[in-house]
Amino acid sequence: MTNHWRDIKNADLILINGANPAEAHPVGFQWFMRAKLDPARGPGRGGGAKMVHADPRFSRTSAVADIYLRIRTGTDVAYFGGLIHQVIQNGQYHDEYVKHYTNASFIVKDGYDFKDGLFSGYDPKRRAYDTATWGYELDAKGFAKRDLTLEHPRTVFQLMKAHYARYTPEMVSRITGIPQGDFMKVAQLVGEMGRPDKVMTIVYAVGLTHHTTGAQLIRSGAVLQLLLGNMGRPGGGMNAERGHANIQGNTDHAISWEILPGYLAIPAPGERTLDDYVKDKAAKKLDPNSWNFFGTNYRKFMVSLLKAWYGDAATKENEFAFDYVPKPAGNSSWMTIFDQALRGKMEGVILSGMTATSIGPDTNQVLQALANLKWLVVMDAFPTTSSEFWHGPGMDPSKIQTEVFHVPCTHWIEKDGSFVNSGRWMQWKDQVIPPQGDARHDHWVTAELFQRVKELYRREGGKFPDPIMHLTMDYKDPRKPELDEIAQEINGRDLTTGKRLATFAALKDDGTTTSGDWIYTGSYPESGNLSKRRGGVQDPAKNDPTGMGFYPNWAWSWPLNRRVLYNRASADLEGNAWDPKRPGIQWNGERWVGDVPDYPATMSPKDPKAWLPFIM
Repeated sequence: MTNHWRDIKNADLILINGANPAEAHPVGFQWFMRAKLDPARGPGRGGGAKMVHADPRFSRTSAVADIYLRIRTGTDVAYFGGLIHQVIQNGQYHDEYVKHYTNASFIVKDGYDFKDGLFSGYDPKRRAYDTATWGYELDAKGFAKRDLTLEHPRTVFQLMKAHYARYTPEMVSRITGIPQGDFMKVAQLVGEMGRPDKVMTIVYAVGLTHHTTGAQLIRSGAVLQLLLGNMGRPGGGMNAERGHANIQGNTDHAISWEILPGYLAIPAPGERTLDDYVKDKAAKKLDPNSWNFFGTNYRKFMVSLLKAWYGDAATKENEFAFDYVPKPAGNSSWMTIFDQALRGKMEGVILSGMTATSIGPDTNQVLQALANLKWLVVMDAFPTTSSEFWHGPGMDPSKIQTEVFHVPCTHWIEKDGSFVNSGRWMQWKDQVIPPQGDARHDHWVTAELFQRVKELYRREGGKFPDPIMHLTMDYKDPRKPELDEIAQEINGRDLTTGKRLATFAALKDDGTTTSGDWIYTGSYPESGNLSKRRGGVQDPAKNDPTGMGFYPNWAWSWPLNRRVLYNRASADLEGNAWDPKRPGIQWNGERWVGDVPDYPATMSPKDPKAWLPFIM
């Protein structure tokens, strides 16, 4: 989520796509209902916030929505495209926000085009794009040329206007199955959200993400929110409902194959040096007043991660052990893994805290893939459909050669550690009961396995042992690390003082700092584990001084305890809140106050060199 669960109560309009929060997130759904029942919320006058639910299936969420749209599966791009078209065509976008806070005024290179469903640069033989024409026209200093009137025919705005003109109400209805009249009712509500005193949130879940076009579905929603000026504002944003209490944390710490912790990209073949990697992966500055925070600090984040992993073995001379990091040439996604197993190209799989047979698009294929393995390890508190896969439909145990090891691991109530919820709030929990029976902590099993593999390398050698032999395990007991120790390692340290860091702004690229995940730096400073804080509703006046539901002393939210991402965009160019009733941050003459600013705290908006609102 760019915002957080409690913040949904600040919305005037709630668009829900590909999600069923009333049933899947019943605790979080209280904030939807809080907004809906608040007479001060909602478009027009009277009544609370309006709720629109677009989903192929009528559910309990649909039952309490003001408008339910039965949409064909996977057609949300047309739905959002139609809303974008209506907002642009009717001039309902937030003009100042669009001109000064987005790339709408950037001029695209001559030669960019879109015809017959394809963008310019498509090579039908390779079935791939040459994106050379997709960039911006640059001036002599390498910055993008802009037209703040938005009238140049090749501004992003004009190209987008032409692109989305095809999404007429008739087309939207034909593709999505939504009646035109119902669509136009929603379009009218959405159009009102481009006013500074109104704000809309978009809430989605795996009903959008679990499509081959998932990225496009979500991106189209983000485009709509930027046009309306709703990103970075309380009550706004793009808010993903995670399917489990810690899915957000899993993603942050690189459960997905193509990223490293903190959303750093996995290196690719050909990136032989750290310089190559940073040049290819770090974003480039395109405006003189753009901070380009992520791109500027990319090397610092990567070097600090490598130092956390490889310690003294990561030196300036060996580029901080950059060679140790795998550089996959192919796709290593979830589906690819089981495709390889199905084809007999994989000997074994370790499943830790997940059951492959229950979460993929084709259970029968996964069952057959598991049957093609030589061995399968399932680390879980209970038997699962994966550990017992040979009982599945169409399975003949007499013909399955897979040796299955079910390693009993602790349930979350049997260990401490943190959950990171959908709103990026890292909340520490205590152990409730000791491990039962033979159950062991997952991280202990993994640590023990690593130590045994390391011992094999020590005794027998092997190809390129350095990444294994030099990986740091600086815990009191390397075979049984405590989660508190790991939390400190993730936070990072200043190696010159030995002290834990309070902010990722202190990370360096000279090898003197560590961080297991830069976005979590500051979660465990010298003052202690901030995710244990519990300054909540027992004293709202003290713990929520802005009244916006930030509760800064409850747990900790990445990055730097910020509750709403991109919150500089919640104020105008002069630093005044777009909506004084719902301020995110605002300039008080000396500093930005409110939420933890996603911006330099003392940078005056009146400074001609002030950074643009979106600093990443």
